[in-house]
Amino acid sequence: MSAAALLVLWVAAGSQVLLDEVFHVPAGEWRYVPVILKQPPVTVDCDFRVISGNGAVRAVLVNRDGLDTLRGGDREPLGSGAFAQQGQFGRLVNLPDEYAVVLENGGRGQVDVRLRVSLDFSARGRPRAQVLSPERRFAVIVISGTVFLGIVFYSARKLLGVMR
Repeated sequence: MSAAALLVLWVAAGSQVLLDEVFHVPAGEWRYVPVILKQPPVTVDCDFRVISGNGAVRAVLVNRDGLDTLRGGDREPLGSGAFAQQGQFGRLVNLPDEYAVVLENGGRGQVDVRLRVSLDFSARGRPRAQVLSPERRFAVIVISGTVFLGIVFYSARKLLGVMR
């Protein structure tokens, strides 16, 4: 195998496309795509673009409770994000659950939206552990040692006072 092919396989190994389709969203309504996540942590990456129609859409990731709230008529889970002709987001999901990517049409006419949802299981989107600088490490050790010795001396003084 060539080095370029191996590099492409290595880069794409942690990500898989879950969905790449066009959705018809009537004016003032919303549509959703279920995303069932059983292996967190995973980053859900979403790209959307209006391909026909003059309206703008908003895309959000909600959990099952948020989707049930939406079905009940409350639009609060959609938040207050801006409507746009195109956009993208990535959300790190740490809990296994049933999620949904919701597309809401904020315009006056029907729009066709190309939605691409992919799951990234690599560590690229996750926060990395950090190490303290040597100066801070030294400060933590000095402060901890001082507090420890202070407690030891205080306890020893109290015990010696009781024993006399």
